[in-house]
Amino acid sequence: MSLSSTDTQLQGATSRAMAWLMGAGLLPFVAALGYASSGRPDALAGAIVFELYAAVILSFLGGMRWGRALTSGEPAARLVEAVLPSLLAFAALLLLGVAQILAVAATGAGFAIWLLRDARDPAWPHEFRHRRVAVSLLVLLLHLGLAWLLYARHAG
Repeated sequence: MSLSSTDTQLQGATSRAMAWLMGAGLLPFVAALGYASSGRPDALAGAIVFELYAAVILSFLGGMRWGRALTSGEPAARLVEAVLPSLLAFAALLLLGVAQILAVAATGAGFAIWLLRDARDPAWPHEFRHRRVAVSLLVLLLHLGLAWLLYARHAG
C-alpha cells in the first residue's frame, strides 16, 4: 500500500486496527486530565503527564512526515517540516516549569497546525485523514479542558 496514492483505501483489519489504536491513543490524555482535575495534592502531576504525552504524540506526527518524505522522494523542505512538531513539543516541555498554560497552548497549537495540514494532505489515505480530524479535535478539546483547569487553579 502506497501513501502517495490518493486512491489508497485501508482494508478490513488494517482499518479496524487504525480505529482502535487512534482511539486508544486518546486514553492517556483523558487519564492525565482526569488526574489533574482530581483535587489530590499532587494533581498537577496529571498536567505534566498530559504534556509529556502530547510531546510524544507530536513527535510521532513528525516522524510520520519524515518517513513519508524519505520513502516518497519529497523535497528536503518536508524533512524540515517533519522536525517542527518535535521542536514545538520540546519548547512546550521547557515551559512546563515556568508557565504550564503556555505549555498547553504550545502543544495545542501544534496539534491544530498539524490537523489543518494533515486534513488537506492528499498523500494520506482518505480514511486516515477523516479519523485523524476526529481524534485531533478531541485532543484539542482535552487541551482546552486542561488549560481551563490550570487557569481556574491559578485564578482561585
